[in-house]
Amino acid sequence: MRFVRELAEPWGLLLAATSAGAAWAVQLPALAALGVGVTVLAARAGVAAATRPKPLPEPEERALPDVEPGSPEADWLRRAESAADGFRSISGSLEAGPLAGRVAGMEPVVRETVDTLRRLAGRATATGKALTRVDVGAVSAEKARLRKELKTADDDIRDELTQSLEAVQAQEDVHARLSSAQRKLLAQLRSGALGLDGLVARAAELSAATGDSLLDTTTIGELDEQLEGIRRGVVETEEATRRSLG
Repeated sequence: MRFVRELAEPWGLLLAATSAGAAWAVQLPALAALGVGVTVLAARAGVAAATRPKPLPEPEERALPDVEPGSPEADWLRRAESAADGFRSISGSLEAGPLAGRVAGMEPVVRETVDTLRRLAGRATATGKALTRVDVGAVSAEKARLRKELKTADDDIRDELTQSLEAVQAQEDVHARLSSAQRKLLAQLRSGALGLDGLVARAAELSAATGDSLLDTTTIGELDEQLEGIRRGVVETEEATRRSLG
């Protein structure tokens, strides 16, 4: 509550104390002087609460578009989500024991990994849409034409042609960065989805050997290592694309 916070402000308390002291100094009774201080404090808090600007809300991260249905990124995301469902099913079917405990502990990391893949898929869709806004064929043709004109251009138009060429080159550079990012995103989506598929297969294999004496903690620990490798890969890709594309 803003009014209550303002009552506790040190400057407000000092002002109230000063006012009360001044009232006492002019021979007002102590109770009346105290009342003056309380009134001043309340008035100051009310004015401050009414006039102090409200804090600005923290900027929210820009939402990515929905994943384009039927796109490659949608297919890989669906496969990753299916793998996560399979992992959860295996976890729920295991009897109590070292493997069940380890698999249950891995479920949140699997969900986190799929969430990251979902963001990567959304970014891949956004990147694909951005690519359609740059006609690379037309850009290349314009670049070639400008270069040809520059060879025979008079000095009075050379600067303008150079600026035009730089603008066209900037478009070509943007297209190259977007294309590179899209390839990286799709490659990581595929790697992540297939990695989760492999994790599910390995968990199913170990679940079939829960009574085997050879199933030791080292073997079970390999699941953790496999999942951590997948998680780290998708997180690093997300960070890299965020840095390159903003």
